[in-house]
Amino acid sequence: MKNIFGIAIIVTTLLAIYFGGVAYMQYTDEKMDEVFLNIGYCALFLSCAVYSWHLREEKQNNN
Repeated sequence: MKNIFGIAIIVTTLLAIYFGGVAYMQYTDEKMDEVFLNIGYCALFLSCAVYSWHLREEKQNNN
């Protein structure tokens, strides 16, 4: 179970970095609607990563 949370943390962090990079590239092209959409996705995946990290620590403390 610990490995599942570790993989989830890595995948969601990489997705957040990807959407952050896409948002930056859209920002340089001045497409603000796309920037806000990708920032929203970036924040979503970052929050999932933080929550997965929290769940992993809770599971370790319970064992």
